[in-house]
Amino acid sequence: MLPAAVLLDPRYRVPPAPPADAGVAWLRASVPRFTDGPAHTRRRALVDRLLAGLPGLPDPGGDPTTALLLALGLPAGCRADVELVAGAYQPHAPQSAVADAAADRLVDRCGGRTEEAAARVCVLVQAHAAMQALLAQLRAGAPGPPVPVTRRVGPDGRTVEVDLAGAPFGAGPHACPGRALAEARAAAVPR
Repeated sequence: MLPAAVLLDPRYRVPPAPPADAGVAWLRASVPRFTDGPAHTRRRALVDRLLAGLPGLPDPGGDPTTALLLALGLPAGCRADVELVAGAYQPHAPQSAVADAAADRLVDRCGGRTEEAAARVCVLVQAHAAMQALLAQLRAGAPGPPVPVTRRVGPDGRTVEVDLAGAPFGAGPHACPGRALAEARAAAVPR
């Protein structure tokens, strides 16, 4: 496992997502998380604008995914779809037709197959697993980052794991766009 300093080294790139027409694969191919260069810059700007425009999240002590859904103008009933997609979002995670159908429903709810819709779903899906892990850690008093590792492709083409112990929200161009949101939610958790 490599140290978090790798995240600042431009020779290490994010694992790219191949183009796809539907499901979780389409989502991966359309979000900033799995791109570098101009596509990442453009897509990240969409995510940053979306997060900057969020009102204060309702019910700071409640479920963060439900609060985020409501802040984005989506029904709380979409939470199950967010959870399914979050479980299949990383390419190395188990994939399923059920998660693909959930991704398609979320994309449709967010406006169809556009980068703007992908940004909205991206915020929901990436926040879901990380916030659930963060809250569990805070409640248990456990140390360490909620997402302990990330992956990069090295100059030799090999995929490597990067230890996030020294950078719990990542670093560089792919640093967590929701850091302020996560820290605000964490501050509201009773310990």
